[in-house]
Amino acid sequence: MKKLDMTASRRQFLKTAAATTGAIALGAPFVARSGFAQSSVAGKKVGYSMSFSTIEWLVTQRRGVTETAEKFGLNVSVSDAKDRPSQQVQDLEDFVTRGMDLIIISTYYAEAITPAVKEINKTGIPIVVLSSSLVGDANWTCRLAADNLGTARNAGKYYVDKLGSSAKVVQIEGKTGSMVNQERSKGWREVVEKSGMKIVGHAVANYERSQALRRMEDFLQSQREIDGVYCNNDDMALGAMQAAREAGRLKGMMITGYDGIQAEMMAAINRGDVHGTWQYTPMGVEGVEVAARILEGKSVPKEILFQSPFITKENVKEIWDESTNKMKPFISQLKI
Repeated sequence: MKKLDMTASRRQFLKTAAATTGAIALGAPFVARSGFAQSSVAGKKVGYSMSFSTIEWLVTQRRGVTETAEKFGLNVSVSDAKDRPSQQVQDLEDFVTRGMDLIIISTYYAEAITPAVKEINKTGIPIVVLSSSLVGDANWTCRLAADNLGTARNAGKYYVDKLGSSAKVVQIEGKTGSMVNQERSKGWREVVEKSGMKIVGHAVANYERSQALRRMEDFLQSQREIDGVYCNNDDMALGAMQAAREAGRLKGMMITGYDGIQAEMMAAINRGDVHGTWQYTPMGVEGVEVAARILEGKSVPKEILFQSPFITKENVKEIWDESTNKMKPFISQLKI
């Protein structure tokens, strides 16, 4: 993806803004404040930049950030770029001009926002990255993520073991600019292609259920045999499931996803309509916990990796309550 240029005047403003107090806010993003929380970081200003917030995983992440920030008494400003990389660049610039004490970045456009991140690096403002890594010489204080490539390779092995190398499978992936999406695709394809398994359909559905449903409908019309459907998130898996069910071809088809955070997916797994999902913690709670440690002057690792356990019918009730059809409370996975 082509890098976005910033104006010279804005660059100059960024160089001095970190040392400037009382900067005027550019725009009016959501700000959560708590006058009740008592902590050594209470009152500190944290900017939380999102690429977009239209999928359940990001909605859950955002809720984790705002609720945990309130517990620490942090003043958190949330910006949603609404799927426009140029807007996320501007959002990050604005956080600097407003004198944020720390910035949390959740991005699907690592290359596009690199110029803005490098300008933040010049100011010395700490950066906490959630999930997708940054690229090039852009730097950060701490990144929270999972071993996406390793998990995807394990997923590929799982497909080969379960379906056999003669199986015919479909791959539905998310946003192509996302590093997480790229790793989830690359690791799985490496293994299944080496085994000789035939990928009879491939589509980009941008993590959206409706797009995955339409792409799966196309595959069902063009392919008489589909043994498995590998989806890069749960919303797309649910879309593929719906298409297969409506076509009368769901039985015997192995569909998997990623994320493992929504009750609808857990219910589908429990019914046997979806085979399973690799859980991917949203990291909102943990991201703010790390941010608080940084603001307290404590050291944190450069990278913190979380496990991605595989959820199937055998263990789904460990994290989901069938009687209420609700997810059980998420517990922070941070161990530092």
